[in-house]
Amino acid sequence: MANLYNITAAKGFRTGGTTCGIKASGKPDLMIITSDSPCSVAGVFTTNKMPGAPVVVSKRHVRNGKAQAIVCNSGISNVCTGPQGLADALTMCLQTGEQLGIDPADVLVCSTGVIGHMLPMGKIEAGIEKLAPKLAKGPKADSATARAIMTTDLVPKSSLIRLQLGSKTIHMGGIAKGSGMIAPNMATMLSFITTDIAITPILLKQVLKRAADVSYNRISIDDDTSTSDSVLILANGQAGNRLIDKPGKNLDAFEAALTTLCKDLAYQIVKDGEGATRVYRAQISGAASLKDANRNGKTIANSPLVKTAIHGNDPNWGRLVMAVGRSGAKVKPDKLDIGIGGILLCKSGEPVQLTKAQLAKIIKHMKSKEVLLTVNLNLGQGEAQWLGCDLSREYITINADYTT
Repeated sequence: MANLYNITAAKGFRTGGTTCGIKASGKPDLMIITSDSPCSVAGVFTTNKMPGAPVVVSKRHVRNGKAQAIVCNSGISNVCTGPQGLADALTMCLQTGEQLGIDPADVLVCSTGVIGHMLPMGKIEAGIEKLAPKLAKGPKADSATARAIMTTDLVPKSSLIRLQLGSKTIHMGGIAKGSGMIAPNMATMLSFITTDIAITPILLKQVLKRAADVSYNRISIDDDTSTSDSVLILANGQAGNRLIDKPGKNLDAFEAALTTLCKDLAYQIVKDGEGATRVYRAQISGAASLKDANRNGKTIANSPLVKTAIHGNDPNWGRLVMAVGRSGAKVKPDKLDIGIGGILLCKSGEPVQLTKAQLAKIIKHMKSKEVLLTVNLNLGQGEAQWLGCDLSREYITINADYTT
């Protein structure tokens, strides 16, 4: 996907990524996205109680529903850096605004990387000055942007959706980064989305929140919620559709498209989990409520014992029984059904006697790149699907050496 249009598929957007010298590896570490015209903007941000300075600044800048650019560095997260960190985040907005000829208050800022280090502002300011005049459209610029926000990611993550509204074609492109410190507690990574649809900021905010709740908020790699993470969307209206200013078919169609894009990016994040070899889907049904379905899905997605069982191709459905039982959701043991790969292992709270062929089929399924876990509580209509990945030895290696 990284070699295809994404961010600049929407009309009126330009972007680019570069290396400014933050990372010792010499890999790309700075990007800018901008629109040729002011945009409606919305964002969802980390709920971690130690948010980075960029999160504080961007929250302020989205309040009026208007923005025109995003600047982001990778390698250092600008978290736990005191008043100087806040000043540095504002300086990134100021420098970007000056270079693009827009109000610095219309610039959103993000940083990702190591916590507790000060930003090398001389390098960043020089990088912004070098990059801003070179922002462009096209796959090359889009790819450079997606790569510039990567930290422990192995691959860039991007997605593109086209939507027909009457005679107008709406474009929506997104990129994301995330590989570790991923837990379903909005937001759990960085994601930047551009679209040329015309929509009011109020409705854009509502739609983004709902889309995030069923995508980014239903994934887990390691049950850690980052201090820096944000999902931001810019909508500049250049597709020429009639302004969406109230609920209706056009808003529903846009929300469905945005949700599809966010789910695609969320899946890519889990697939690229640090040390991950496979993704698993926890499909919950029959819960007493949606809240209970999410409690079960979240517990299964977060469970280290489920994750290690998936990594070892071990059809130990007792791990799922444990997770369901401690999830806090309503459960009746004599109603619980559990399956792996479409084959029931537990029916009405009792083990199912499997044939050798069935067991072999389950183990084969668990060796595939995507594993399906099903839990039916048989108590109501609550349903939810959560994504997790296996926990491997490589995860420990990556994080044990993260700053050294």
